[in-house]
Amino acid sequence: MSRHILLTTNCEYGQANVVLALAYELATRPGVKVAIASFAALDKRVTQLQTQLRDAGHESSDISFHLLPGRGHIEAVGMTRLDTPHGPGVKQALHSFRYAPSMLLPWTETEYMEQLRTIEGIIHKFEPEVVVVEWFHRAGQDVCKKLGLKFFVITPNSPKDLIGFRQPWAAGLWKFPAYVLAVSCSPLLLFDDTSINRLSSGYTYPLRWSKLIPNMFINLMLILGIRLSPVVHKADRMRKIYNEAIPPILVDPEIQYLCPSTPALDFPVVIPDNIILCGPLVMPTASIQTVDPELTAWLDLAPTVLVNLGSHVTFDCSAIREFASGFRPLLQSHPNIQILWKLRPEGDVQEALDKHIESDVDIQGRVQIVHWLQSEPFAILQHPNIICSVHHGGANSFFEAVSAGVPQVVLPVWYDTYDYATRAEWLGIGLWGSHSSAPQAEASEFGEALLRVAGSGADGFRAQAKNLAESCRTRYTGRVRAADEILGL
Repeated sequence: MSRHILLTTNCEYGQANVVLALAYELATRPGVKVAIASFAALDKRVTQLQTQLRDAGHESSDISFHLLPGRGHIEAVGMTRLDTPHGPGVKQALHSFRYAPSMLLPWTETEYMEQLRTIEGIIHKFEPEVVVVEWFHRAGQDVCKKLGLKFFVITPNSPKDLIGFRQPWAAGLWKFPAYVLAVSCSPLLLFDDTSINRLSSGYTYPLRWSKLIPNMFINLMLILGIRLSPVVHKADRMRKIYNEAIPPILVDPEIQYLCPSTPALDFPVVIPDNIILCGPLVMPTASIQTVDPELTAWLDLAPTVLVNLGSHVTFDCSAIREFASGFRPLLQSHPNIQILWKLRPEGDVQEALDKHIESDVDIQGRVQIVHWLQSEPFAILQHPNIICSVHHGGANSFFEAVSAGVPQVVLPVWYDTYDYATRAEWLGIGLWGSHSSAPQAEASEFGEALLRVAGSGADGFRAQAKNLAESCRTRYTGRVRAADEILGL
C-alpha cells in the first residue's frame, strides 16, 4: 500500500526550491506517492522533476501537480524586480517595509477562500498521510489546522527567521541585526507560526553598540506599521472567518519545522526541539559533463569564478562598467583564473559589455558570458575548478555554495540577502562585496573582496567552506534527512 505525502507551496523559486528537492527525495522512496499543490508558474518545474525521476530510473508518476487558483504570491503582492532593491541602514530599511503587510496575505477574500476550498478538495481526493507546507504558504497551514491533519512546515531560510523573537532576554529585538526576524504584530498574526521576516538593516554581526538603538527602532517601526495596517486587519478577518477555533501561535510546539541550516551555519540562537535542522535542501542535479560538455571543457582549463546573481537582479551600463572594473584586479594578478558570468543582456547592456569586457585586453577571452546556464548552478559549483561563487545573497544560492564547499562573495540587494552577506563573513566562508555601495556594486570594493576570496591568499576561506560542506555530507544530509523525518512521523 502506497504512502501519500502532499506538499503545498508558493510558486516562487526562492520558496519552492526546497519543496521540490524534498519532493524528489520522497518520490525515490519505495511506495511513496507525492502530490504538489501550487500556482500555475510551478507546473513546468514539476514536469522537469518528473523527467529527472524518469532519467534516474524512478517512476515519474510518483509526483503529480495540482493547480491552485489565482495569482502567485509575489504577483499578488505587486513586487517587481525594479522597485524592490534597497540599500542598508535605517532609512532604506524603513522604506523596504512598504511591502511587509501585504507579504503576509496579499490575496482578496474571494481569492483566498477559493485557495482554501481547492486545497481541501485535493486533500479529500489524495488522502495524504502527512502534509508538508512551505512556511509562507499560509493557506496550506490554515487548512491543515482546520482539518486536524499531521503536517510539517518547511522553510528555505534559517531557524532564526522562525524563532528570532523567542530568544532569551528578548535578544531578537536587540542582539541580531534587523533584517531577518520573525515578527508580526496584528491581533491574530502576532503569534502566528509563519510571521513576517527578511528585514533589511544590513548591520554587521555582532551588532555594534552604536547600532543598538537604531536596530531596535527599525524593529519597533515594523511592529507598529504592521499593527496599524488595514491589509493585515483584512487578512485577520479572512482567517478568522475560515478557522476561528484554532488559536494562532508563533511556533507551535506540536508542529515540526524543517530548516536547511545546521548549528554551524547559524548565528548563536537557542533552537527548540521541534525545529529540525536538516542541512542544505538542494536538488539533485545531472552532472555538468552530461548536460553541457562544452562548458565542462572550458571549466577544465583553469580555476573559475562563477558569477550568478539570479534572474531578478538587473544590470544597466553603469553596473556592467563596475563589474568589469571589479574583475580586473583578480585577473591581472592571477593570469590563470577565468570568470563565468551568467547574465541576460537587456536594452543597451550589450553595447556596454562590448566596450568594457570584449575590448579590454586584461579581461578579453577570460570572462565567458552566458545568457542561460544549461546545467543547474549547483552542478557547476561542484566542478573542482570552481573557486568562488558570486551571488546576490538568496538563501538557495547561499546554501548551494555551502553544500558545494565553495567560498562566496555576496552582493546583497534586498531584504534577507543582507543577512546572508553578513552570515558569510561571520562564518569565515566569504565576504560581503558591497558594504558601502549596496544594492549596487562599486568596482574597487567588489574587486578587493573578489581578490581576497578567490586570490592566492584565500586558503582560510576555502578551508572553512570545505569543513562546513563536509558536515553537510555526513550528518546534515539535507533532503535525505528531511524525508526521513517525514516518513518516520
